[in-house]
Amino acid sequence: MDEWPKALVPAKGPMRQDKLAGAAEGMGAWGEQMQSLANSGVMQPDVMTALTLFILGSQPKDPAKKQKIPGAGGGVAGGVWVRERYTIHRPLQQDEVFTISGESIGRHVHKGRRYGTNASTTLNAAGQLAGSNLTTGLLAYKIEEGLADSLEGQSPDEIKAAGPDWRVAVNNPCLAKLNTLKVGDTFGGYDVVLGLDLMAARDTKNPDNPIHSDPKLAKEAGLAKPIAGGAHVLAFPLEVVMAAAGSEALLHGAAFDIRWKAPVYADLTITPNARVVKAEADCLVFEIDAVISGGATAMVGTVTIPLPREAA
Repeated sequence: MDEWPKALVPAKGPMRQDKLAGAAEGMGAWGEQMQSLANSGVMQPDVMTALTLFILGSQPKDPAKKQKIPGAGGGVAGGVWVRERYTIHRPLQQDEVFTISGESIGRHVHKGRRYGTNASTTLNAAGQLAGSNLTTGLLAYKIEEGLADSLEGQSPDEIKAAGPDWRVAVNNPCLAKLNTLKVGDTFGGYDVVLGLDLMAARDTKNPDNPIHSDPKLAKEAGLAKPIAGGAHVLAFPLEVVMAAAGSEALLHGAAFDIRWKAPVYADLTITPNARVVKAEADCLVFEIDAVISGGATAMVGTVTIPLPREAA
């Protein structure tokens, strides 16, 4: 019987520069704040979801094992994120030599689909905690008929995520702007056309998971058309938050709990939204979502930004 959790081989950055540039380019005309961070050499907050993929893609490969997502340059058989809980403890520079350690916590089957859950922590070049990720993703997009529900290791719902980091909140350069926001403030609400051109720009010419940009390989994986990556969809509501709170507002202890609910196929229109649902002395909480034209919700989540606590 397998023993859980299973340690992953640590991995070292930096992240590929073309991936970071592609994340900004994949925003098109809707990414002023993300582009500002990219231009200043700082890793964007949506890209922090790729730290899990970074360590998984660095694991030793079994050449005899067929990938479930054909053509994946990262060699990880893909992974279509369905939930991610992560904390950005401090900014990472785009050229920074970071170190990721982690473990596979469990696998489960639900309604004929296989899922895997992985946890990782990222240290910056100075050895300080920069990111904490807890990610659940599909191991294969196709439903396997007759596959019974099962669980190996720990259920993702039983795992506690890192949550907001109040220790670093004082470093947030956007505190003045954050303190002007109040419950009920609503932002976004505009249309974003997620065309195949933006999906290909984000995926780069060396994609980790080409179901996001290659029609042929997407079809082989069981999809009608390429789908936008989870982090790509997430980037648009985060852009809305950053436009309201400041481009660096999410980089100093913010905690994210994101669930992807429906695929966003190439050339669909989405509407990103953000609402302030809590404004306390020590935190600001946004509810965010991305709604597909026609009414389906592609993604929902909460973003909690810690504010400095007064000394006792």
